[in-house]
Amino acid sequence: MRRAITVAIAATAAAGLSVALSTGGGASASGTQTLTFFEDAGRGTEKLIDNAPKSPTPNPGSRRFRLSIGDELVVRTPLFDRKGGARLGTLFAKGTIVKGHRFSSAVIQVDEVIRLGNGQLTLAGVIRDQVLNAAAVTGGTGAYEGARGSATERDVNEGRGAELSIHLLP
Repeated sequence: MRRAITVAIAATAAAGLSVALSTGGGASASGTQTLTFFEDAGRGTEKLIDNAPKSPTPNPGSRRFRLSIGDELVVRTPLFDRKGGARLGTLFAKGTIVKGHRFSSAVIQVDEVIRLGNGQLTLAGVIRDQVLNAAAVTGGTGAYEGARGSATERDVNEGRGAELSIHLLP
């Protein structure tokens, strides 16, 4: 269950959405900035909320397990600058199943908050095939007030982590 939920949200997964901060190239002549984080799914927590109609079994590894539209995933994942590196913040994500009965085929609408020491970033996106291909940066607070841009995520460490890149526009 942990891998299925983590890949589904973390890809947040924010894609889904545990992150490390770097200035992967820093600010360019155009004023854009890229932040890169490592999401450590092994140190996070997640909860599947099985709303009606209920699955015949709570075990996502079972052949009888079924997701339904409206089921929710809630995740808290620590963010680091790199695998095994310094902690920079926390990713909070909530995903709602909008299509599919298995994690492998589910479409999940995800909202994420990335809390860092100097402010917060908010993201919204869709996870398909257990991957957050792209998400929108919908805002921010503190040093990120008025933030806009996009985010992408890729699975690393065999589902136990993900690299989240956030591209902020000027």
